[in-house]
Amino acid sequence: MQYRTLGRTGLQVSEVGFGAMTIGGEIFGTTDDQESLRALHRALDLGMNFIDTADAYGRGHSEEVLAQVLQTRRQEIVLATKGGNQFTVRQGLRNFDPDYITSALESSLQRLRIDAIDLYQLHNPSPEVMQRGEIFERLDRLKHEGKIRFYGVSLEKTEDGLVAIATGKPDTLQVVYNILHQDPEERLFPLARKENIGILARVPLERGVLSGRFKSATEFTEKDWRKGVFAESGLMQTQAAVEKLAFLVKGDVPNLAQAALRFILSHPAVSTVIPGIRTVQQVEDNLLASGKSLAAEDIAKLRALYQSDFCHLPFH
Repeated sequence: MQYRTLGRTGLQVSEVGFGAMTIGGEIFGTTDDQESLRALHRALDLGMNFIDTADAYGRGHSEEVLAQVLQTRRQEIVLATKGGNQFTVRQGLRNFDPDYITSALESSLQRLRIDAIDLYQLHNPSPEVMQRGEIFERLDRLKHEGKIRFYGVSLEKTEDGLVAIATGKPDTLQVVYNILHQDPEERLFPLARKENIGILARVPLERGVLSGRFKSATEFTEKDWRKGVFAESGLMQTQAAVEKLAFLVKGDVPNLAQAALRFILSHPAVSTVIPGIRTVQQVEDNLLASGKSLAAEDIAKLRALYQSDFCHLPFH
């Protein structure tokens, strides 16, 4: 495993991290907690030290599963979680009132059974919330109290990151970035590098489509959240784009998923990529991308394809 510096935090994080949304158990259908625990321990054994979760993942269950690992391996983990999704009322309801965020943080600490969180992130705040600034004042206080070490923002839209950076407050930004959605490269990444802000790249496999596993919405199980996210017409568009990527699988690039992860890691602005992981096999497969790169001509071709074919694809 290779490591990168998470912006101005100075934290050394594995360039391939563990996206823990999937172990919450409500996103992609049922999960096996014992397999989740095996996957987490295997990840740590192989040097995957960055874990990203949120209080809303599985309505707290992802954090509760992680707590079982943190009890014995806390020093090996750089832990990130998020708050601002008032899931106890309705999943997706946002609340960034400073008092609510304080209570959400306290609840996360209780579920995780730890005293402090390495990286606390606002879970998709609006530009207006960030511009008002009260929430950052509260996060500064929580940092001073020792309940969080650093804080960042998970972005709903790439352009929201420009607002976040303009406030001068967040240490990190989490953004959707993959072969099919390259727009952060245009303005966000150069500015983040200038300000030494760590970038967490999420949705690297476009909800699994870039793994080559799904070609139709009918393949998602009944309780899989993606069944409602991917309209059949949108998935057909995305799948048509994926078919243009076959040229990437060659030589030491065994499959499209590996190519997708390598593409993300080829950008110097990225500190870590966080694919969703549920199994030991996924840990081992994703880790293979660390320290690997795509050929420069293939990266150039991908950027040309984005401009000509991918930039208008639906956002999932």
